[in-house]
Amino acid sequence: MAKLFINDAEKRSTICDYSRTLVGKTNDTTALVTFFNVDMAAMGAMMDDPEFIKLMENYVEEHIPFSINPLNAPS
Repeated sequence: MAKLFINDAEKRSTICDYSRTLVGKTNDTTALVTFFNVDMAAMGAMMDDPEFIKLMENYVEEHIPFSINPLNAPS
């Protein structure tokens, strides 16, 4: 899976600030990937692309996208 992810870096760089991407293995079947400055429309289009779905089908059981935004400090 790591090779597949690395080989797709150029495509991901068109939808986010790839230089800030963080990847972590949480267990044998789960990983957490964090993207920054994401073009959400482009991300959605990529995840709906039949070629992307076929590429991931043997490796990814489920994608669960989250959006995290900074909080303002309480005054």
